[in-house]
Amino acid sequence: MNRTPARLLLALAASILGAGLAPAQTPLTPAAPAADAAFAAQKSAFVALPPATRKAAQDALVWLGFYNGASDGDFGKRTRDAIVAFELSQKAAGDGVLSAPQLQTLMSGADKARAAVGFRVVTDPKTGARIGAPTKLMGKPSAARLDFASSADADLAALYARLSAETPTRKVAYKAMRPGVFFVVSGQDGATKFYSRFETTLGASPPVRGFTFAYPAAQGAQLDRVAIAIANSFEAFPVQAPASPPLTAPTASGSPPAPIAKAFATALVIGPGTALTALTPADCPNASIGGKPVRFERADPATRLAILAGDFAARGNPPRLGALKPDLIVLSTGSDGVAANSASFAGDAAKPLVIASLEKGASGGPAFDREGGLAGLIAPISDEPKRIAGVALASSHPIIAPEAIGAFLGGGEMTPEPAAPLSAGAIAAREKEAVVAVFCEK
Repeated sequence: MNRTPARLLLALAASILGAGLAPAQTPLTPAAPAADAAFAAQKSAFVALPPATRKAAQDALVWLGFYNGASDGDFGKRTRDAIVAFELSQKAAGDGVLSAPQLQTLMSGADKARAAVGFRVVTDPKTGARIGAPTKLMGKPSAARLDFASSADADLAALYARLSAETPTRKVAYKAMRPGVFFVVSGQDGATKFYSRFETTLGASPPVRGFTFAYPAAQGAQLDRVAIAIANSFEAFPVQAPASPPLTAPTASGSPPAPIAKAFATALVIGPGTALTALTPADCPNASIGGKPVRFERADPATRLAILAGDFAARGNPPRLGALKPDLIVLSTGSDGVAANSASFAGDAAKPLVIASLEKGASGGPAFDREGGLAGLIAPISDEPKRIAGVALASSHPIIAPEAIGAFLGGGEMTPEPAAPLSAGAIAAREKEAVVAVFCEK
């Protein structure tokens, strides 16, 4: 077996969850209907977030010590309990639904925790495996050890048998194996705790790759959360993205390929072939929706509201106007479909603002109140958001009020119909066919 050692100060709890140590989310025990309904609402709000945000939130909960599961973007009891614990630590209600300010606080706290240990992803030059390392904790006396390892022998079972064997000083606390896929072994050898994970895949060279963490047992309680984050970051066989052909490369016809379009804004379908957004013709010449060109049927330079018309929707309904309230849901489009973002109304009638974590493409995105009424449209966003761990930070965004939308559309129902509060997931599910991406080619 070939080894590439890298000495790091690490700690690893035996409870670290890989794909096979335990299910990433503990199944719920039977609960009362009210509890089931509360969990369903919490899950709807979480899964309505963009996948990258869901994973980043779980990773942040790990760094702050509230979560010890996999950062996979799935929602289960562990994730729910971690969110509630974080909210309670912030003196919040603990309803299990992250608001935009709470999400920003969570991300900022995790970023500080990463920076404190100098966490960064390193690559083993021999195997290509990647793992996160707390670089500021390296090289100190009694340091823990991280060893990358690989084997040309694809017999994973034999390696598992060898590493899971006990001796008078070596005690195995946990071991699990999925034959032909991976295994994990953790325990204690004298005064040192250890955690090993090895994976295999057909066709790879070398076919078996893994790592072992070893660290002084006395330091475990201090660095367990760092170790969980390290384990979650491990990629034994990183997927290599295919190289993109140069834009000037000729196609079969000899012509260079067209540049890849990028979503510029979001629009709300309000009738067959008609969508409402917040753009001006100068912002977005040669606009298209669903791969088909659209035209500006009407635009208001003062509010930047616009009606786009084209062959992109067979059905659609005029919006029922709602009201700007403290708790709103903003829908926007991206590579993963329609995303629902929690927003807080933070302005006044003269200068309406919302606080939300929004990408630039959320310009024109509809904001709904919890009764499902259209409470506004996000005004054009000119700059890319600031980010932590790739996730947009919550910030203030101007919003076009429902009164302005009603005037632009020539009327609209301003009195909300009595309705039960809706979850973010329910609003996203109801409106997902009506929220479309607007592309621009200048």
